[in-house]
Amino acid sequence: MKYYLSQLLILLLLAGCSDKNSADNDTELPVVTISSPVAGQVFTNGQQINIAGTITDNKYIAEVHIHVSNTNTGMLIMDVHLYPGSNSTTFNQPLTAVTGVNYRIQVIAKDRAVNEGRSTVDVSCN
Repeated sequence: MKYYLSQLLILLLLAGCSDKNSADNDTELPVVTISSPVAGQVFTNGQQINIAGTITDNKYIAEVHIHVSNTNTGMLIMDVHLYPGSNSTTFNQPLTAVTGVNYRIQVIAKDRAVNEGRSTVDVSCN
């Protein structure tokens, strides 16, 4: 009797492991669009930079990272994490421009299957 119960348990475990969930079949990357600012845009000291755009995915956006770094020094200036929980979302994150800084703005989105979409824009402040 113990033998049959152990065999049944093994079969149940194997059956559970062989099930594919929807994330396993998802190979499409999230689509990240930065609508503002535009590449090469120049800001003045104290001016607000609105980092805005949209993200869409065929199934589900699990997380979004907005990274802003100073390309002169490599220093990370901003690291924002969002968890939209839907298949589309918008973002709008303000940043104040500082004289002499060249900014790299990168938005990274991951879905449940860990497919990663990203978009990058470089801007500066004179």
